[in-house]
Amino acid sequence: MQPVSTLKILSCLSLSLLLAACGNQQADPDSPEGQRQAVFQQFLQHSEPMGGMLSGRLAFDGDTFAVRAAELTELADAPWGHFPAPDQNNPQPNAALPEVWSDADGFAARIDQFQSAVADLSLVTAEGVTSPEQVTPAMQSVQQACKACHDGYRR
Repeated sequence: MQPVSTLKILSCLSLSLLLAACGNQQADPDSPEGQRQAVFQQFLQHSEPMGGMLSGRLAFDGDTFAVRAAELTELADAPWGHFPAPDQNNPQPNAALPEVWSDADGFAARIDQFQSAVADLSLVTAEGVTSPEQVTPAMQSVQQACKACHDGYRR
């Protein structure tokens, strides 16, 4: 085995640090972007297992599905106040497209679509969930609402 030169080790270390610095541009957790990301992570913590149950990736459990739906309902209003106009003097990494602000009416319509879909899901699950078929259409509406907003307003 040949010894590795110090220059080669330093070069690899420098490159690794540079790549890590470039790839790790997370928003300040106290910034609007960071607060939005935290709420959207909570959305995922509830919606991903629900989707997994409906796709067969996870065992279906109606009680757990209903609890997750209720928790998603509680969060449905949370992220929207964290979309203030971008501050050019204090730029943060931002996954929102400029259309969030230039097409505020369209963005508001997507928010309404999402909130309506979550409210419908909540109604379907309120009395208990007995089968995947009972909740699949409502959950698909929630997923479609998420996708519609991402398609038009997220990088």
